[in-house]
Amino acid sequence: MTEYELNAFRSEFDPVTLAEKLKEDPSPAGRAKQFAILQTAFFLTLGGEKGGLAVLNNKQGESVLPAFTCREELDKWPFARGEIKEVPFSALRKLVEQDDRLAGIVVDPFGRSLRLDRSHFGDMDRTLRAASPRKALKMKATRDYPIGLPMAVEALMKEHPEVYRVWLLAAHFEGEHTDRKLFIVDFDGKPEELFPHLAEAVKLYLRQGEGIEMMKANISLLRAAEQAAKPIYVKA
Repeated sequence: MTEYELNAFRSEFDPVTLAEKLKEDPSPAGRAKQFAILQTAFFLTLGGEKGGLAVLNNKQGESVLPAFTCREELDKWPFARGEIKEVPFSALRKLVEQDDRLAGIVVDPFGRSLRLDRSHFGDMDRTLRAASPRKALKMKATRDYPIGLPMAVEALMKEHPEVYRVWLLAAHFEGEHTDRKLFIVDFDGKPEELFPHLAEAVKLYLRQGEGIEMMKANISLLRAAEQAAKPIYVKA
């Protein structure tokens, strides 16, 4: 980037603004509005080794991708500085999802920072879908998974007695042309308390770059899942 471009850069997303806007409107619609801005935002990053991006390592041994909203935040970087790049959030997220060594993204790590881990990505997607006009969800049975995946799910669910049944289906929303893997889980509790553990348990059984979706079962989802396939886990 040229000096002019660097000085003029301001990300569309800012952690300080996010906190202020969510304080004003903490509703799902308010969160969805801020997440939509984040999804399309660009950030400043620094080049790292072998043409990649610079990473930060914390005391817990985790590695995260630093992203900066403006030059002032970038100038707080205390280490050797590589090539400055302008990168979309979608590309940063993809890097994290494809590299198990990366725990997440930290926006403005030396200022009023915001950390985004894999579990936050799923929460963002669910919030945005809930705020979007409803489309019909098409589901069908699938065997497109390694034989060990149901056993991994069963082992995890033995630690979660609040779970009654789990389905793994091929699904897409009306208007989409590609199926995705969808877990429908019949359980008591909050998705954010269970779904990150489920994602961690099954990630070894996914192809590189392959994503999964998870939904807590309601009455209509239960009926659709029961008609589409047998559950891969049933509480004994």
